[in-house]
Amino acid sequence: MSELDPHIAGLLAHIGSLGQPDLGDLPVPVIRAVMAENCRMMEGPPPAEPLTVQPLSLAGAAGPLEGRLYRPAQGGNGLPGPFILFFHGGGFVAGGLDSHEMACRRLAALSGLPVLAATYRLAPEHPLPAAHDDALSILAQIGREGVSWGLDPARLVIAGDSAGANLALATALDAPADGCHIAGVLLFYPVLSFDHAFPSHTALGRDYLLTQRSMQTFTALSLPDQTQRADPRFSFLHRASMRHCPPVMLLTAGYDPLRDEGGALADRLLRDGVAVTHLPCPSLIHAFIHMTGVTPAVLPLLTQAAEWCRRTLRAADGAIRSPGAG
Repeated sequence: MSELDPHIAGLLAHIGSLGQPDLGDLPVPVIRAVMAENCRMMEGPPPAEPLTVQPLSLAGAAGPLEGRLYRPAQGGNGLPGPFILFFHGGGFVAGGLDSHEMACRRLAALSGLPVLAATYRLAPEHPLPAAHDDALSILAQIGREGVSWGLDPARLVIAGDSAGANLALATALDAPADGCHIAGVLLFYPVLSFDHAFPSHTALGRDYLLTQRSMQTFTALSLPDQTQRADPRFSFLHRASMRHCPPVMLLTAGYDPLRDEGGALADRLLRDGVAVTHLPCPSLIHAFIHMTGVTPAVLPLLTQAAEWCRRTLRAADGAIRSPGAG
């Protein structure tokens, strides 16, 4: 096992010295506030590339939801073009547009593609599958209205981190065949199972930011009915087949309790004949996409992910121009 990134080790030592309670032992409003602040605290300066930011009203399954479109200021020809649809993480309980603003800005700047950041209903007010229903409803809205936003529903990558990666994969797998064309799926350290049975859940479940206790709390809040926790809609390793999945890029972290289930997903997708690019990040921890202000190891990984999005969409139709191209 590789050594933990020394910058992240310093961050964890600082957090440990504060003597704060485990996130899983806090009330839900405090969980949300702490997670949002932690995401902002770990970020580096925003990307220098100019972006336009447009608020959007998204059509959730039970009503309107907030969205935010980050569009590179350069590139494009005025016609609807390819883009990335991004779902934020947060254990299905926390997270939102503000917690993931810098991550979405970087993805847009590095890829040269618009990034549509979507929200969804959170637990415990709205247990699963509310979030998954919202994600599919938003995808359907993109099919109807995306062109008016300058987005081509026939050319998109769906992305997400942690719980948002679960939503991204579920949406790609369950999207109707006659709807949007999903060229690829970008997954950062996804949540894939809810029984907490993988060895890394225990081995890495105490000292590396995401804890076993917090995972148990998120599961109890988002799936209070224990009989639903093996539902293949969001517990993917219980699916009969995922061979219809678009190409996947999967990034896992070596010191993440979710590491082993990410590896199991990569193996399963390969057995099902899906094109998978698995990029292990052996020295990093969960939530590393927010840690550009902590360690220089993160930005090159985001760059690789952004380039994979470009290549995947280019392979679909050859229509993407380089960032800043005239």
